[in-house]
Amino acid sequence: MGQTIVEKIAQIHLAEGPKRPLRTGDFVSIRPRHVMTHDNTSAVMSKFKGIGAKKIRDPKQLVFALDHDIQNREDSNLAKYRAIEAFAKQHGVDFYPAGSGIGHQIMVERGYVVPGSFVVASDSHSNMYGALGAIGTPIVRTDAAAVWATGEFWWQIPRSVQVVLEGSLPQAATGKDIIITLCGLYNHDEVLNAAVEFTGPGVASLSMDARLSISNMTTEWGPLVGWFPVDQVTIDYLKGVKRRLAAQGIERFTDRDIENWSKNSPRPDPDSVYSARIVLDLKQVTPHVSGPDTVQVMASLAEMEKNRVAIQKAYLLSCVNSRVEDLQAAANVLRGKKVAAGVKFYLGAASKWVQEE
Repeated sequence: MGQTIVEKIAQIHLAEGPKRPLRTGDFVSIRPRHVMTHDNTSAVMSKFKGIGAKKIRDPKQLVFALDHDIQNREDSNLAKYRAIEAFAKQHGVDFYPAGSGIGHQIMVERGYVVPGSFVVASDSHSNMYGALGAIGTPIVRTDAAAVWATGEFWWQIPRSVQVVLEGSLPQAATGKDIIITLCGLYNHDEVLNAAVEFTGPGVASLSMDARLSISNMTTEWGPLVGWFPVDQVTIDYLKGVKRRLAAQGIERFTDRDIENWSKNSPRPDPDSVYSARIVLDLKQVTPHVSGPDTVQVMASLAEMEKNRVAIQKAYLLSCVNSRVEDLQAAANVLRGKKVAAGVKFYLGAASKWVQEE
């Protein structure tokens, strides 16, 4: 019996566990490539000190990115931010201050996430890293503190669900429509606490921005992982990351690394076992809106327009999207129009780098 992708990548990053191929349900100790914390870094600092730790085992493993409460100018919040920055400086941890961007976007655009890696964050949307062929999964603050102190955390290998994407999207639909559709159609915990593997001929038609949106929002669908296979889209994205980092005098990986990922990135075995298999024809996906109140409910854009739903506020910003492709699509819709009277419209790019683009 072969291994699923989550079993394979966990095996690569295994610190302690069974002396055999890993299987669903195994309890293991994982040494992740990186762990990201955001505003909750201060809470993890308290946990770290509470377990008696004095030294970060591997400062290069950690990334701090302030992104949650950055408009809060109260003294208490600013003091918290200063304390986090001072802690990062003291221990030699990569630190991204408020205004740099959403933490998960920082992780992918700054080269911390690479194919076949295991990357965690003390935030539920860590699934986003799966878009680059990595295992991205959330951990709680206590586990984050354990990684700081020991470089490891314990984990149970989740079951895997295969999601086969066929065809290609109609012109008006986006990657976010794919995940909204999956959330709305399969809303009875089919993927709860599972590792989702996206596969099928439809994957090749999806841009990296689309994959990042899908992987990120798998969190709302219920799985712990949302993984995409590495292909030319992935490799081209990584080449772009490398170029941009090189312009900043930073090298997180080499051309040889990229070549190796192109040829040798981990893939699930043909005879691996899945708890379920879902097939989605992308040609049938149309623009949809989630809600109200839950992603388990969805409505088509046509239905929303027909019902003329009144709104008071709108925002184009989240860690799900708000990258260049998303902003361009929004600009195409809004060009020549004005924000309606009585509506407040908020706009923000996913990161400073995206805003500069």
